[in-house]
Amino acid sequence: MTDDDRGDRGTATVEGRRVYRTTHDFEGRRALSTTVIEAIEETVDIDGPSSRVLADVIDPDCLDGLFRPVRHRTDRDNGAVEFPLEEHRITVYANGEIELRRIDGED
Repeated sequence: MTDDDRGDRGTATVEGRRVYRTTHDFEGRRALSTTVIEAIEETVDIDGPSSRVLADVIDPDCLDGLFRPVRHRTDRDNGAVEFPLEEHRITVYANGEIELRRIDGED
Protein backbone atom coordinates (compact mmCIF):
# COMPACT_ATOMS: atom_id res chain seq x y z
CA MET A 1 0.00 0.00 0.00
CA THR A 2 1.34 3.45 -0.83
CA ASP A 3 0.97 6.61 1.21
CA ASP A 4 -1.62 7.84 -1.29
CA ASP A 5 -3.71 4.69 -0.99
CA ARG A 6 -6.49 5.22 1.50
CA GLY A 7 -7.58 1.58 1.62
CA ASP A 8 -11.12 0.30 1.56
CA ARG A 9 -13.63 2.95 2.41
CA GLY A 10 -17.28 3.59 1.91
CA THR A 11 -20.66 4.22 3.41
CA ALA A 12 -23.18 1.56 4.35
CA THR A 13 -26.43 1.45 6.28
CA VAL A 14 -26.26 -0.61 9.46
CA GLU A 15 -29.34 -0.97 11.66
CA GLY A 16 -30.94 1.94 9.81
CA ARG A 17 -28.01 4.31 10.39
CA ARG A 18 -25.35 5.60 8.01
CA VAL A 19 -21.91 4.18 8.76
CA TYR A 20 -18.74 5.28 6.98
CA ARG A 21 -15.83 2.84 7.18
CA THR A 22 -12.20 3.13 6.20
CA THR A 23 -8.93 1.48 7.21
CA HIS A 24 -5.69 3.09 8.31
CA ASP A 25 -2.42 1.63 7.01
CA PHE A 26 0.01 1.48 9.94
CA GLU A 27 2.80 0.51 7.51
CA GLY A 28 2.48 3.86 5.68
CA ARG A 29 3.94 7.19 6.71
CA ARG A 30 0.64 8.95 7.36
CA ALA A 31 -0.50 9.33 10.95
CA LEU A 32 -3.65 7.63 12.22
CA SER A 33 -5.11 11.06 13.05
CA THR A 34 -4.66 12.07 9.39
CA THR A 35 -6.75 9.10 8.25
CA VAL A 36 -9.43 10.06 10.81
CA ILE A 37 -9.37 13.68 9.61
CA GLU A 38 -9.84 12.52 6.00
CA ALA A 39 -12.80 10.37 7.08
CA ILE A 40 -14.31 13.36 8.88
CA GLU A 41 -13.90 15.52 5.77
CA GLU A 42 -15.71 12.93 3.66
CA THR A 43 -18.52 12.31 6.14
CA VAL A 44 -19.26 15.12 8.60
CA ASP A 45 -20.64 18.54 7.68
CA ILE A 46 -18.50 20.79 9.87
CA ASP A 47 -17.53 24.42 10.10
CA GLY A 48 -13.79 25.05 10.13
CA PRO A 49 -10.74 22.90 9.53
CA SER A 50 -11.24 19.19 10.27
CA SER A 51 -7.96 19.03 12.17
CA ARG A 52 -9.18 21.75 14.56
CA VAL A 53 -12.55 20.04 15.00
CA LEU A 54 -10.83 16.73 15.81
CA ALA A 55 -8.49 18.45 18.28
CA ASP A 56 -11.53 19.86 20.08
CA VAL A 57 -12.71 16.33 20.99
CA ILE A 58 -9.50 14.24 21.18
CA ASP A 59 -5.78 14.97 21.20
CA PRO A 60 -4.49 13.88 17.74
CA ASP A 61 -1.02 13.06 19.13
CA CYS A 62 -2.52 10.79 21.78
CA LEU A 63 -4.70 9.12 19.14
CA ASP A 64 -1.61 8.53 16.98
CA GLY A 65 0.26 6.97 19.90
CA LEU A 66 -2.60 4.85 21.17
CA PHE A 67 -2.26 2.04 18.62
CA ARG A 68 1.28 2.73 17.37
CA PRO A 69 3.41 -0.44 17.36
CA VAL A 70 5.30 -0.85 20.60
CA ARG A 71 8.78 -2.11 21.42
CA HIS A 72 10.22 -4.47 18.83
CA ARG A 73 7.53 -3.36 16.31
CA THR A 74 4.86 -5.43 18.04
CA ASP A 75 1.44 -4.37 16.82
CA ARG A 76 -1.25 -3.45 19.29
CA ASP A 77 -3.97 -5.68 17.93
CA ASN A 78 -6.93 -5.23 20.24
CA GLY A 79 -8.87 -2.37 21.74
CA ALA A 80 -10.76 0.62 20.46
CA VAL A 81 -11.35 4.25 21.26
CA GLU A 82 -14.69 5.94 20.67
CA PHE A 83 -15.61 9.62 20.78
CA PRO A 84 -18.47 11.86 19.59
CA LEU A 85 -18.15 14.48 16.85
CA GLU A 86 -21.15 16.52 15.74
CA GLU A 87 -23.95 13.99 15.01
CA HIS A 88 -21.46 11.12 14.68
CA ARG A 89 -19.73 8.62 16.89
CA ILE A 90 -16.21 7.82 15.70
CA THR A 91 -14.68 4.48 16.61
CA VAL A 92 -11.02 3.73 15.93
CA TYR A 93 -9.97 0.09 16.31
CA ALA A 94 -6.45 -1.16 17.03
CA ASN A 95 -6.40 -3.03 13.69
CA GLY A 96 -6.77 0.29 11.81
CA GLU A 97 -10.50 0.12 11.09
CA ILE A 98 -12.29 3.43 11.50
CA GLU A 99 -16.07 3.89 11.66
CA LEU A 100 -18.09 7.08 11.65
CA ARG A 101 -21.65 6.27 12.66
CA ARG A 102 -24.42 8.84 12.44
CA ILE A 103 -26.16 9.01 15.86
CA ASP A 104 -29.04 11.48 15.31
CA GLY A 105 -30.80 11.90 18.62
CA GLU A 106 -28.75 9.27 20.52
CA ASP A 107 -27.14 10.20 23.83
